[in-house]
Amino acid sequence: MKFTIIATSDIHGHTERFSQLAQMIAARQPALLIDNGDFLQGSHLSYYYDYIVEKQHPQIELANKLGYDVAVFGNHEFNYSPEKIQSIRDACSFPWIAANIPGFAQPYVIKEINGLRIAVIGITTHFTKKWDECGSTKHLHFENAFESAKNTVKHIRDVEKAQLVILSYHGGFERDLHSGHLIDLEQGENEGYRMLHEIEGIDLFITGHQHLEIATVQNGVAVVQPGGNAHCFAQIDVTVEDDTFSFEPAIVQVDPTLKMQSFPGFDDWKKQPIGTADKALTYADFFTPRTKMTAYTQMLHDMQLHYTGAQISVIELPYHSQGGFPQRITREDVLHNLPRANRLLVIQMTGAEIRRAIEQSAAVFALNDQGEIDFSMAVYYPEPQPYIYDLWGGIDYKIDLRQQTGQRVTKLTFEGNPIQDNEIFEVAVNSYRATGAHQLPMFQKQPIQEADKFIPDLMMNYIEQTSPLTIQIKNDFQMK
Repeated sequence: MKFTIIATSDIHGHTERFSQLAQMIAARQPALLIDNGDFLQGSHLSYYYDYIVEKQHPQIELANKLGYDVAVFGNHEFNYSPEKIQSIRDACSFPWIAANIPGFAQPYVIKEINGLRIAVIGITTHFTKKWDECGSTKHLHFENAFESAKNTVKHIRDVEKAQLVILSYHGGFERDLHSGHLIDLEQGENEGYRMLHEIEGIDLFITGHQHLEIATVQNGVAVVQPGGNAHCFAQIDVTVEDDTFSFEPAIVQVDPTLKMQSFPGFDDWKKQPIGTADKALTYADFFTPRTKMTAYTQMLHDMQLHYTGAQISVIELPYHSQGGFPQRITREDVLHNLPRANRLLVIQMTGAEIRRAIEQSAAVFALNDQGEIDFSMAVYYPEPQPYIYDLWGGIDYKIDLRQQTGQRVTKLTFEGNPIQDNEIFEVAVNSYRATGAHQLPMFQKQPIQEADKFIPDLMMNYIEQTSPLTIQIKNDFQMK
């Protein structure tokens, strides 16, 4: 007997490209179709449907027509409010599962294919709770992903008597599959390597979260990770002979020649000009806006301080090597530069906490052998972590990378005066940073103020209200 299983993961609402994948998947007529989480949230289209027109995301209808059998909760599903999560579940014709969130979702599904009893277990990285911005996980208990997976696989084998066990884990690998070398911090966010090597009874292991493209067989277990943003899917061809399974996993890339679904209302909305600047506020390389104050970063700070009245602003830049705002600014430009639906908060921080936060950011970078600024592998091994690097406005500060980690802030002043450790400041920060995730507990504070709109909306309003923009750099920031 032969049949095909197809898995997608981390689509992130890229429905235009997903519509191409859908045509390819439908043509293959899989016996089992699984999504491994982060299905909707994360694209410009998702922002439009979720927060502008507030209608059901068209990707749900497409998924229903395609005939998904099951979906696993990813961490980004919990970027939505509890009510929004429930509305998504209600609109889907397939169940959502997560064995390590008891009382919230069913732990697994059992399917029969030609008399073969197949179990699909869902596991969500338990780090999700650390990233919760809107209280969606407040009343939920996330069990340890590894322990829950181990216990559920055993239950499936002993009680459900499944003949084929699929573990679909919205999480990735902490170690390289072939060498065993560490590729991520072993802090529990990604535990796929340990699951693969220490949990007995898994036949097919679907992973995600890291947006890697993996298709291999290790120790008789088929292992896949189907990339991200609808660029590909994982196809697993299964052969059953004499109660023995063999697997041929592969990553199938999207065919760009296929017709892509369009959304005229969205296309018109995102292309609409909302303002102008007296000059282009752009950057041409990754490091420039992160090593000195630019008109682009000053504009982001100006917006946050304008809407909050805070004394200090903290921003995190998208991970683009090129970006910023052209002279003629559209809504699409705003979403490109501010891609996340974060809220703008004001928290109180002491001078000591501000210094500690800047020092932790400074540790992301180092001088390489040529004396150029580069990522620091000594501190943030085994991979760069630009997402914990912040830029500060409303203060003057200097970072000297020649100094020892933790002692690199050589200047830190507010309105010309050195910042004292016991001083208290009001700081504008996004709701994600205020969770304290990524070992930044100094930001984990009860907000004293919260904007009623998402940061991209605030920026669109700011541009419309202040156009034509003339940006004056107000603060001195240098890294060398």
